[in-house]
Amino acid sequence: MEHSPRQRAFLHVSNALQIRTTSSMLSHPAHWKRVPSRRASAGQTLLLIFIVILLLGSFIVSHQQNTAFADTAIPKGYACRWYQVTEGDTLLALSSYYRVNTVMIARINHIHNANIIFTGQRLCIPHVVAGHHYRHYSHSGVLRNGHVRWYAYNALDTSTHRQVVRLLRQAAKHNGLPYNLLLAIAWQESGWQQHVIARDGGIGTMQIMPYTAQGLNRMFHRHFDPYKLQDNIEMGALYLRTLKHNFHGNMFRIISAYNEGGWNVIHRGIFNWRYVNNVRALMHRF
Repeated sequence: MEHSPRQRAFLHVSNALQIRTTSSMLSHPAHWKRVPSRRASAGQTLLLIFIVILLLGSFIVSHQQNTAFADTAIPKGYACRWYQVTEGDTLLALSSYYRVNTVMIARINHIHNANIIFTGQRLCIPHVVAGHHYRHYSHSGVLRNGHVRWYAYNALDTSTHRQVVRLLRQAAKHNGLPYNLLLAIAWQESGWQQHVIARDGGIGTMQIMPYTAQGLNRMFHRHFDPYKLQDNIEMGALYLRTLKHNFHGNMFRIISAYNEGGWNVIHRGIFNWRYVNNVRALMHRF
């Protein structure tokens, strides 16, 4: 097809402009077409794999650290039942459900504030190993001069709920106390566990304070060791028997005095009603 001279001139100018525009685009980096190289793609894949490995490694290390912490804190004769915290859980609710003392759960899991646990947190819930029987350790919690040691974990007995309940009933009968009173106070204090020491120093099933133990030993001319299960329960029963005599059988004052001390009840009255009401409710339950 032939073109007229005017058309040929127009086509010549148009082709020249197209060539110039194309060369200008190629010469400017902003117009270069970015085609990903195989090397860049492989590098991104390796980076993604590396990130995944790091995340998995941190999870495994975290899990192993939790297990290691629990293994170093859990008492002899106990094992961990692992539980993952869900929304709405509280340490008190878990303690009640698994029938384990709150202080014991907090100590084993290194929880400094028992009111704060987090969703997704893994907790070691201690339980007595099947077939494990009551053990009486040779370490003594009482020195020759009658002084009772503080926080002597190596002197604590372990126990099962069945053993604790049996000894509580025996001590109640021996000391002329209602058995449900002893059962209720022991549950309120320790969850029927001997291998526990409270932050304030309370020892074992009946949470006997060292100075209370020393006073009872002097009063009854005995050498009871509150770190031993049977002695601990006997001391708690003796203390309640003394309070029963001093307060003429008034159950509210007896329960209050066990928690806040007889002197405080005499001079200040009952001010720990929450404790008293909890024990009363447990007495009806048992």
